[in-house]
Amino acid sequence: MKSNWNYSTLGIPDEMFIRAKVPMTKQEVRVVTLGKLRINSADTVIDIGAGTGSLSIEAGLAAKNGVVYAVERKEEAVSLIKKNIEHFGLSNIVTIKGEAPNCINQKLMVDKAIIGGSGGKIDEIFNWLDLHLKPQGRIVANTVTIENTYLLIQKLKEKGYEDIDITQIGIARGKSLSNLTMMIGQNPIYIISAAKGVRK
Repeated sequence: MKSNWNYSTLGIPDEMFIRAKVPMTKQEVRVVTLGKLRINSADTVIDIGAGTGSLSIEAGLAAKNGVVYAVERKEEAVSLIKKNIEHFGLSNIVTIKGEAPNCINQKLMVDKAIIGGSGGKIDEIFNWLDLHLKPQGRIVANTVTIENTYLLIQKLKEKGYEDIDITQIGIARGKSLSNLTMMIGQNPIYIISAAKGVRK
């Protein structure tokens, strides 16, 4: 069933998405992630490790005259992405099932890239971005561990990316307990963003 929510701005409520056991990027994290990505309406965006497709959906709304490629290797997640695309009535999102970057069209050029998961292929993904992310194109990666955060920062430096920015956000949501409210903390997320430099 198509959703009737008015999606004129970022930050679709989490409960509007069709969900299962596949982890989903939470509303507040999506807002910051896409804010760092700076999507233009005609951009081509790739979302590697798309999960439920929540970031792909919001990217698709922002790039309303462009296209979003949602790359995901897990069958259950791909099925959820397709359901959410239908649910939100979008026609500019293409799902790609497989392990990045091998499953991605080698002729594809993108303006923006999201890395939600690498499947241990971070070197291969950055090698693909060397050829397929346009100069000054932006990349945003979300991580939950210090080790992966360090790895990504080092890779961005090694590849000559510019304006590297690291933001950590810790979200707590209120939960009603009788007539009181208790704040329940979510896992901290590192949001790493950068622009692809032009190598001399």
